[in-house]
Amino acid sequence: MKKSTFNRLFSIFIMVMAVIFGVNGQVIMAEAANLPDGGSTESGSAAEAGGAPAAGEAGNGGAARQSEGIKSETQGREHFNENGTEYYLNDIDEKITKIRPMATPVDQISRYATTKSANSFVVEYWSIGTRPIKTTVKEATVESTGTSMVLKVEDPTMFTLDDTIRVVGVKAITNYKGVAYSTITDAPTPDLELCVCGKDTEGYPIVYAVNGKLVNKQAIGIPALKKGQKLIRMAKSCGEMDVQTGRFNNLPSNEVQYCQNFMIQVEQTTFDKIAAKRVDWDFSDIEEDSIYDMRLAMEGTYLFGDMACIKHEIKDGSAQWFTKGIWWMAGKDIEVGHVATADDIKKGYNKNERVITDLELVDISKDLFVGTGIGNKRKVIIAGSDFVSAFSKIDSDKFRLKDTVDIWKLKFKSWETDFGEVLMIHSELFDLFGMSDCGFALDPEFLVKRVHLSWTRNVLDLKAAGIRNTDAVVIQEVACLYLKYPKAHARMRLAAVPATEGTSDTEETKATA
Repeated sequence: MKKSTFNRLFSIFIMVMAVIFGVNGQVIMAEAANLPDGGSTESGSAAEAGGAPAAGEAGNGGAARQSEGIKSETQGREHFNENGTEYYLNDIDEKITKIRPMATPVDQISRYATTKSANSFVVEYWSIGTRPIKTTVKEATVESTGTSMVLKVEDPTMFTLDDTIRVVGVKAITNYKGVAYSTITDAPTPDLELCVCGKDTEGYPIVYAVNGKLVNKQAIGIPALKKGQKLIRMAKSCGEMDVQTGRFNNLPSNEVQYCQNFMIQVEQTTFDKIAAKRVDWDFSDIEEDSIYDMRLAMEGTYLFGDMACIKHEIKDGSAQWFTKGIWWMAGKDIEVGHVATADDIKKGYNKNERVITDLELVDISKDLFVGTGIGNKRKVIIAGSDFVSAFSKIDSDKFRLKDTVDIWKLKFKSWETDFGEVLMIHSELFDLFGMSDCGFALDPEFLVKRVHLSWTRNVLDLKAAGIRNTDAVVIQEVACLYLKYPKAHARMRLAAVPATEGTSDTEETKATA
């Protein structure tokens, strides 16, 4: 082997060993040296002065060691990260995103509803309805043989002297001319009509027919009636010489609701207030976040709370009032839709998914609006995600889906039905409470808020009181909600999945509702 070749190979070997073992400070970075008075230092290699053999062919220090001794962010971050020190500031968006995963529609609507002041924690409200117009036959009857008969009904109190009664689905027998309706082919036959002529000792109405069988040349005979036969009260029919008739009066009934003392306290120490911070999160932000948390908690109470008054020894026997949620005040329950059939699955629905058809939506809207008084022709449904999803998937040719409706500073999805408008909004509270397939139908016109102490912000001077060196604020409201005319509101649930196929989120809730 030639001497020049050997020298060249030896030089290469030396360079490789230097890389591996750090000889002459090659590629492997040198350890930073500690300074006697604190800190550390890292200096450049001698090779970088130029000309040393270890510099290789690159000359003047070579490319391998050109970073040593230079303060760089890369070197600095590696050094400080190894020592667990946050030396470099990261680029931080100073605006903190205030995540609001769920709205508080009940609390929001209540602040625009009828609001009245309350002089006490205990709120008593009175209501009065109208006399019922519908009942059923309690006991089956036989055909009357005389001029009148006692008719035992489920609600005898709804009838007084001279009231007329429509027997739904039972056809009249004889018309006013004494002609049998069965012989009349060119006109429809009306339902059988009765008239109240008195009451027996038990209070049941005594009735005769208006268009029944002929008895003594008058159509007063009553055919046999089945148990459960529907009866509708109609107007009175008084005689020519009558100056008096049957009397009635309606009396109001009272309900009681408790106002709840909703409070939240926010504090910040003086030193935390003056401390430099990496993000802009001051006392006002903490307060705003606490207010949201308070309203969210109030939302749950307004919906699902229960009423009580508890006195605690730990609080010197002072009373704590708990308000009742409006969910428990609604006057009806409505089951919505059906579990997906084989045909629904072919259309793209999942197994056990709840489906709502056009025809079912007709019945839903009918249940929501019919027989609920003179309330607003607008119902608000606050619902869980599964409930909203089922409505959103309705492929309707009958109903007009409107653009988003903005009211009470809330955005609703809207359906125009023949009975009224249905507004719907998702509430994540229903999901969190395991009621994703439930909804609450609310008539805002019959929602009342009573306020014992309106929303207040009280600043506490804890420093002057010698308690704590903090800034403190207490947010407080003492209030309650209640529903007038319960039948105008409804608890709603999607059709239950059969137990053999699975269990819905709300079957537990059903058992406890």
